Amino acid sequence: MNKIELSVLGSSIFLKLLNELDFNNIINPNYHKNKNNNISIKILFAENLNIKDVKKILLDNDLVVLLLSHKDYIKKNLLKLSNFQIYLELPIDLLSFKEILNILVTKYSFSKNSKITIKNYEVDKNQRSISKKNTIIKLTEKELELILALKNNNGLNKSYLLKTIWKHNLDLDSHAFETHLHRLRKKMHKAFQDDNFIIEKNSSYYLIS
Repeated sequence: MNKIELSVLGSSIFLKLLNELDFNNIINPNYHKNKNNNISIKILFAENLNIKDVKKILLDNDLVVLLLSHKDYIKKNLLKLSNFQIYLELPIDLLSFKEILNILVTKYSFSKNSKITIKNYEVDKNQRSISKKNTIIKLTEKELELILALKNNNGLNKSYLLKTIWKHNLDLDSHAFETHLHRLRKKMHKAFQDDNFIIEKNSSYYLIS
């Protein structure tokens, strides 16, 4: 079952209003179709909070934050926001608030679903990238497909990979696979000093955790 964690900080009246309106019905129902889309939403009435506490919350990129305040406060503090954190200037229109919240939740859900963990890396299917800590590199479409194929079914031979990724019926153009594998290994070595991201054993290929 989906879990939406809602926090309203700095205004007990607004929290009471959302509860009266049944907050879960404010969220787009399409969001609830994916059981893995747990999400944390914090609505901050910034002027009623300690600025240090606000900055600490904003450091967490894994949540949706709506920062509500008046224009003067926004100009004065100019806090840095992530992709899922926005300013809303008070007073707000509740219908506009609902639309903005749905847009943020949809963006967050799409982004979250595009990211998977492979070994100790994060692979972003949407951005076609792989990252670890603060280092990120771009992947080609075929490199990404190769990684995902091995993630879903580790231990695949070259013929199978050519058929599924490169759509070859015969193992005639094996250089396509070998070229992409070589380039991917080179990228992983240069960026992460990883020479064992994909290994070959008994003519099959593996992602070793």
